[in-house]
Amino acid sequence: MSTYVVMAPPEFGDLAGDPRESDRLLFVPDRFSFLAFIFAIIWMLVHRMWLVLLGYLALTLAIELLSGALGGEAAGVAALTISLLFGFEAQALRRWSLERKGWRMIGIVDAANPGEAELRFLNKEASLMASADKPEEPKPRPVRAPIVPRVGSERVVGLTLGPETRQ
Repeated sequence: MSTYVVMAPPEFGDLAGDPRESDRLLFVPDRFSFLAFIFAIIWMLVHRMWLVLLGYLALTLAIELLSGALGGEAAGVAALTISLLFGFEAQALRRWSLERKGWRMIGIVDAANPGEAELRFLNKEASLMASADKPEEPKPRPVRAPIVPRVGSERVVGLTLGPETRQ
């Protein structure tokens, strides 16, 4: 099972209004992205992550130039390391890019695939909205006997004692 972060666009209202609003939700998995590991630049272009792409290109260029100066197998190891790290952090960078565009996180759900994540999230939201529509029954207040101050066997008139002084 994977964890999916539910992201909503900036102009998203809520699910209580129009049920077609749920089509605009984005379920971003929180796991290693094999496609981002293999095709990093294409993956960033598809997801329109322009700022991340610029940072990735600058970082890879700097590391490749540095490892090229060392010679040998350092360039290959550096390229593999960068790709592996990007595969692990690709979905977090995707969420960051969406948040920069005004998207907001509205939930987290565990599921085996995106379809199941959507069903679980919308089912949970529907049950929460149904329970919010029902008015809560007032809880009965416990009845307690009044505290009557006494001095010895005599009642003291005009004094009240709080619960913290009860014996």
